[in-house]
Amino acid sequence: MTATIKPNPAAPLWLFDFDNTLAALERQVDWAASRLALESFLRAERIDEAIFREFPARNLPLYNGLLMRWRGGAPDAAPLMRQASAIIESFELRGVEKAAPLPGALELLAALYASGKRVAVVTSNSSRTVIRWLTRHSLTREVGPIVGRDSLLPLKPGPDMVRRALELCDTSVSDAVLVGDSEADLLAANAAGVGFLGVAAEPVARKRLEGLGAHEVFASPAALALHLRLSGFLAEA
Repeated sequence: MTATIKPNPAAPLWLFDFDNTLAALERQVDWAASRLALESFLRAERIDEAIFREFPARNLPLYNGLLMRWRGGAPDAAPLMRQASAIIESFELRGVEKAAPLPGALELLAALYASGKRVAVVTSNSSRTVIRWLTRHSLTREVGPIVGRDSLLPLKPGPDMVRRALELCDTSVSDAVLVGDSEADLLAANAAGVGFLGVAAEPVARKRLEGLGAHEVFASPAALALHLRLSGFLAEA
């Protein structure tokens, strides 16, 4: 079991993962096609074949593996990484138009804002994908900084994105909590020193997060909101 930091439900800053935490994006994106497009671009750029053997499937592991290879060692790599991110983003933007909110997600964000909390998003998706979704649901006022893949920071489970969000919000680790659905979210929170709350629709996923040391895991944003209201930490939206 992973040693985790107990989350502070009174935290003034709430950090959220995006896909499968707030929005059902994954099922709406043609990830296989995006992998083919990304790999085609990278091969045209004559990227070492070893990277494709190391990350033979999915696009985000390939993107992050390449980012970690170049990070800090090649100052001219940023344009290539931005283009790689933009290729993935083009598929996300098509899917996000149909990505439904998870049950209670919109209401939770509105209630946190109404309660005087700050909200930020820390995601492996592009920030523009998140902005498109928030705009569709009239929530751009309620959500502040969005630290996404286009920041060119290492993806979760690395702590870099979480730390950047804390910097942008000028908030200490003890005054923040991260809400996410995956092991990567939990590990990123741990590495950054931030408390973690899980949201996972499937019982198997909830059990996995609990087995990894998550203090509390909820079936939906609605269930998390109800818990916070009953505990006196959240006002009605």
